Amino acid sequence: MKIKLTETQYNRLLTEDKNYGRLEDTFQQYMVRVFKLLGKKNLSDEGMKKTIKGDLGLSDHETNILLYNYKNKFLPLPITEYDSLIGEPIEFVGTYKIAVDMPTVVSCRTYIAGFVEVTANSKEDAINKVENGTYERMYLDTNSLDFMNPEFDFDLPDDGEIMEEMTLDYFRDIDWSDEGEVEDRVNLKI
Repeated sequence: MKIKLTETQYNRLLTEDKNYGRLEDTFQQYMVRVFKLLGKKNLSDEGMKKTIKGDLGLSDHETNILLYNYKNKFLPLPITEYDSLIGEPIEFVGTYKIAVDMPTVVSCRTYIAGFVEVTANSKEDAINKVENGTYERMYLDTNSLDFMNPEFDFDLPDDGEIMEEMTLDYFRDIDWSDEGEVEDRVNLKI
């Protein structure tokens, strides 16, 4: 089946996924003024972000778009040529959040009944040896209620460690050609 689109509809489809926030899709004079200010300073990326965000009152998303364009389109040029880019299209860049189930190792604490075995001459000698770290073995009482249904004490996210390689394997197993998966999982973070 073929569908006919007008040029306007086609262009809208190409930019549908782009959200510039309050920015227009072309460079404006006010943006170039801030870029000239940045060009005169020797700032880190964080310093540039802070200047753009503070001077223009932008969101993080809008700031990232302008910072990306400043670094890739303006920074390579001499400051005297910045005005020539007014009206030129802004290249879209965004941070996307992709929903995925993450295998996670969680460290937790619990108390389960168990035993410490020690060879000693008396009960007092056994207690003293274990207090000093001398014993043959420790093991859990697998017949205790705590063993069969333990109560865990943990603090997420502090006690959680994402297993990155397994997460990436899971991610690679997702059928990304399925439009439904993409629609449900991938969203622009604004």
